[in-house]
Amino acid sequence: MFAREREVLAHVEYELGASDHSVTLLTGEAGIGKSLLCMLIEADAPQHGVRCVRHSADDYALGTVAWLRSMYAGFGLPLPLSADANTEAHLVDGLAAGLGRLAHHVNHRFLLILDDADGLDNEELSIVERLYIASGKAPAPFHLVLAGLPTLRDRLAGPGALALGEHVRSRLPLNPLNAEESERYVRHRLHVAGSTQMPFSRLGLRSLRDDGKGNPKRLNALAQRALERAAERGEQNIGERALGFVAREVLPQHARYWLRRYRKPILAIGAMLSILFVGGFAVWVFTGHSPSRPKSFVAITPEQALAKLQDALPPPETGAVRVWGELLARWQVSSKDTSVANAINCDALIFPGFACVSGRGSLDQLRRFDRPLVLELDDAHAKQQVLLVGAGDDAVRLYLGGKYVELTRDAFDRVWKGRFYAVFRIDPAMPNKLSRGDSGEGMHWLALHLAPNDPKLAEPSIFDAATETRVRNVQQRFGIAADGVVGPETMFALSSLETEGPHLARGVP
Repeated sequence: MFAREREVLAHVEYELGASDHSVTLLTGEAGIGKSLLCMLIEADAPQHGVRCVRHSADDYALGTVAWLRSMYAGFGLPLPLSADANTEAHLVDGLAAGLGRLAHHVNHRFLLILDDADGLDNEELSIVERLYIASGKAPAPFHLVLAGLPTLRDRLAGPGALALGEHVRSRLPLNPLNAEESERYVRHRLHVAGSTQMPFSRLGLRSLRDDGKGNPKRLNALAQRALERAAERGEQNIGERALGFVAREVLPQHARYWLRRYRKPILAIGAMLSILFVGGFAVWVFTGHSPSRPKSFVAITPEQALAKLQDALPPPETGAVRVWGELLARWQVSSKDTSVANAINCDALIFPGFACVSGRGSLDQLRRFDRPLVLELDDAHAKQQVLLVGAGDDAVRLYLGGKYVELTRDAFDRVWKGRFYAVFRIDPAMPNKLSRGDSGEGMHWLALHLAPNDPKLAEPSIFDAATETRVRNVQQRFGIAADGVVGPETMFALSSLETEGPHLARGVP
């Protein structure tokens, strides 16, 4: 055993002797040695007068009732025979009462070790907590050791943690082996296996140690595959180069590992993707059409164009989700920031630093904003939403939620009555409105956008008469009501002056 195992065993032994109740949390990454420690604790417990039961993932798979019944047998208690007593609540209470009676007569202490406890769901962990509390009321000296991945530690700590976390007295992280311990571990395993000589060269052993990252499971997997490969090739000495080849086969972060493990499915998927790619390319070449190339309705009459537009529109709900999803993608907003369903509501602040504004305007006004915007069609088209991605003097380019089309402005004016929605990035400190006399938060952002090329004017200041004049000039330039007040629409206009972010497509006639 290394120092870490001895420390954990000594700590658990101390908890068993120092109090009647304790919960110890043992966490570490997969393969670090948690199960071995659980077995060592189980083997050491009887020497201290402790009756111990150890369960793992195989026991949890039996179901909660069968799992609880197995604890009766483990602690030497008679199983309840009544059908009514074989419910989770009755089994927990009966187990605690039985442990209390047993402790009173034979003066035993009890230890429950739950290995792979990260595999227990929240309901099962609440049952464990109930058993722990019930044993304290019985009373029965009851100790609990939980072993699992670091995710278990996160579930039992911090805001919103499970109630069981409140009873944890000791949190013992199982750290990886250091370089010296890793090498000792490999030598020990070879000695146990009966090896009389070291099959790894000095550089090979160092490579094995480095790639193993102090994880016994990784060390075992690398060493075993290296020995198999050496036996296949008749090699007597395993060097650094061989270990590098083995690491690419064994460790999941290398593509070779996945190719070796899932070779047939990967080949099948690759073949299907190749067929789809070749087929799509052939369609693109021979038809002259690309899925992303806009379909032009410019050369036909407005009536014909509107009929084709109606046929191309998806269902309104589907179209809205796709259109807003495309708009968020163009702004490089990920699902971690917000959802499409949340963005569709167009709240004034979708999330800190990202705002939404809605209003009415003309197509020429929207061209001045030079940003992709969501446009709402008239009632005859069920207020369908489309994305304006380009606008010229004679035509507009729209994304309908699956395909791009180009319409003449005359045809589009027949189905759009001016309603639009726009998103933009904004300083999180910016208030909802700024007007003459205001100061403080938001003034720095406003001054920078009103005078981006004048460092003196870019300093935060009070909203004075000169600032109000500049705001009115911007509002007149963008066709906004020139009231000198910086509201959501004016903020959107100012943000559109930035070069960053998406812009309307060029080259639309």
